[in-house]
Amino acid sequence: MDKLPRGVHTVLYALFNQHGELDRDAMRRQVDIAIDQGAVGIVTLGLATEVRHLTAVQRRQMVEWNTRDIAGRVPLAVTIFEPTPDEQIAAIAHAADHGAAWVIVQPPATAHDEATLTAAFDQVLRQCPIRAAIQNAPQFIGVGLSVAAIKALSDRHPNLIAVKQEVSAVETAALVDAVGDRLQVFSGRGGLELIDCIQGGIDGHVPAPEYADFLIGIWAHMAAGREDEARAAYARVLPMATFVVQSLDSLTVYGKLLFCLRNGLDFHPRASVSGGGPVPTPFGLRALAGHARMLGIDTARWPTS
Repeated sequence: MDKLPRGVHTVLYALFNQHGELDRDAMRRQVDIAIDQGAVGIVTLGLATEVRHLTAVQRRQMVEWNTRDIAGRVPLAVTIFEPTPDEQIAAIAHAADHGAAWVIVQPPATAHDEATLTAAFDQVLRQCPIRAAIQNAPQFIGVGLSVAAIKALSDRHPNLIAVKQEVSAVETAALVDAVGDRLQVFSGRGGLELIDCIQGGIDGHVPAPEYADFLIGIWAHMAAGREDEARAAYARVLPMATFVVQSLDSLTVYGKLLFCLRNGLDFHPRASVSGGGPVPTPFGLRALAGHARMLGIDTARWPTS
């Protein structure tokens, strides 16, 4: 199957209005910002999209909006979250019917170890009509696959073309060495160890959008052989990445807030949505502003509480 474009594929946030509903205009603007920054692809319904806190209706609405807003400019990947393999297969069919170029299958809730996870992926991949990746993020999701298990899956399923690998650079490089001739490997974790992952042979990186422009610049420097420039840029962005990627809650509060502040969008945390969620603290706002200033971002008009 055709390979996916190399580079940065940006994950979208779920942007809400003051009533806790998905904000149609803000979601459209987010897509345009990501593409204008140089993203070679868009990913929706990832962990950064707070997919686990969206309803099934909201998840499908996001896919349909994103497809229309991208309008074929870059490929769209849809992360498949649903809790059972049967529900994942139905979600894949919806994504395929609405223009997704590929899907990223997360471990379903029914999988609790490598054996049950492998069986679930087997079931889903057998019925997947488009290109697929699997998400291997044991630190965030709680269950993952070994290199040997991923390699075995790729042997059985020619439609499996990639892995979204969210572990250390050393582990990522080991996966590239084992499957790089048959699978594309994409890193995540908000740019942490990005240069090491690039040198380890990854084909792309999948971050949220709040400082994706800096990561796109690092990727361009590395592609052009400018390692010193890439490392200087990475040194500037690393404190922000470390602050934002402490946890999923940190990402979806401070990462999303940073994106909104940088782009003139209203920020409404998930606290206004059914189920609630964390909100920024005054200390957190001061820390975020300090890291932003190190990146050359003007914080003069940012809120302090």
